[in-house]
Amino acid sequence: MRDPVSGREYPEALIITAAEINSISYDALIEEIKRGRVVLLEDGKILKRGYTTGTCATAASKAAALLFAGKEAKKVEVTTSAGIKVEMAVENADAEESIACVRVDSGDYKGDTFSGLLICARARQFPVFAIRAGKGIGIIKKAGLGKVGAPDIYPHILMDIETNVKEVITGGVEIEIFVPEGEAIAKDTVLPMLGIEGGIPIFGATGFIEPYTEDGYKHVIDFVVRDIREIIGVSTGEKSKRIAVEKLNFPADNIVVAGNYVCYAIEKSRAKKKVIFAMPAKICDMLEIEAHDHFDLEFSTVAELVERLKVADYERLKSFFQTLAAELARKTGADVYVFDNSSDTLGAFISDED
Repeated sequence: MRDPVSGREYPEALIITAAEINSISYDALIEEIKRGRVVLLEDGKILKRGYTTGTCATAASKAAALLFAGKEAKKVEVTTSAGIKVEMAVENADAEESIACVRVDSGDYKGDTFSGLLICARARQFPVFAIRAGKGIGIIKKAGLGKVGAPDIYPHILMDIETNVKEVITGGVEIEIFVPEGEAIAKDTVLPMLGIEGGIPIFGATGFIEPYTEDGYKHVIDFVVRDIREIIGVSTGEKSKRIAVEKLNFPADNIVVAGNYVCYAIEKSRAKKKVIFAMPAKICDMLEIEAHDHFDLEFSTVAELVERLKVADYERLKSFFQTLAAELARKTGADVYVFDNSSDTLGAFISDED
């Protein structure tokens, strides 16, 4: 059976084993896999996926639209970016103001900064359909991350919101997305150093958060990398994987999404050629993580990165990430690509070897 989110094939024997050791019926487990809610590890352990800020914003928007239309909104069903329908609980519903919120559920991923955060939406009368960003949504301040001055809401999320809201309201309506604690949370992340200010991004390639627990995810990596022997790509997330496939024609089946464990995957792989694909924020996150993996980058502190990025224009930003890509390649023995949010290459290091 194929995982509808990652595309990974689960052998029948693994599904049977997982059902037995987790005391769940075979049919119930099949349904959970179909819903994209769970990941199976090689030893039969089950991990639960979470929902991204993009999925939560879509659900909050649909709930607000229901309230605006005079309907009840205790729960809503939305279609995620992966095309999978999910049902989400609604909180803080205000029928008079047409406001609804959905709380970020990170599943078994314990390192999510946004876990438990309320993503909210307000619906108002408007001549046409429109979406606007309110308080707590990050604003792009540097070129290369998207349109400067625009809210950091990924384009496909805007499409998801429109599609799901129009299932409820066909006429004009304005949906305002806001995150009450977004600005405060964002200050403690790498977002300001990258040029995203005032809040958090509304994003997520598939609509699901992968359960990046350290032991569990390393088991997944061990399982996936062992059979890729010629060329392997290791990406920090689904977005960098998608860009590698679409822009570089890299074979999708040869890319492992490793999250924060890119270096672990590179170390475990026996492939002849190894390539790393990453987004800017993930590369910055990797600096701290790689310190634990004994990859002693010469500019290994986030504080130093902050100072260098504060004064960077786009060309200097490209130069910086080019240097970062080269240093990471030198330390890992892999080729490295860093992509920006426009799917362009921000920095790359490619070895001369075939």
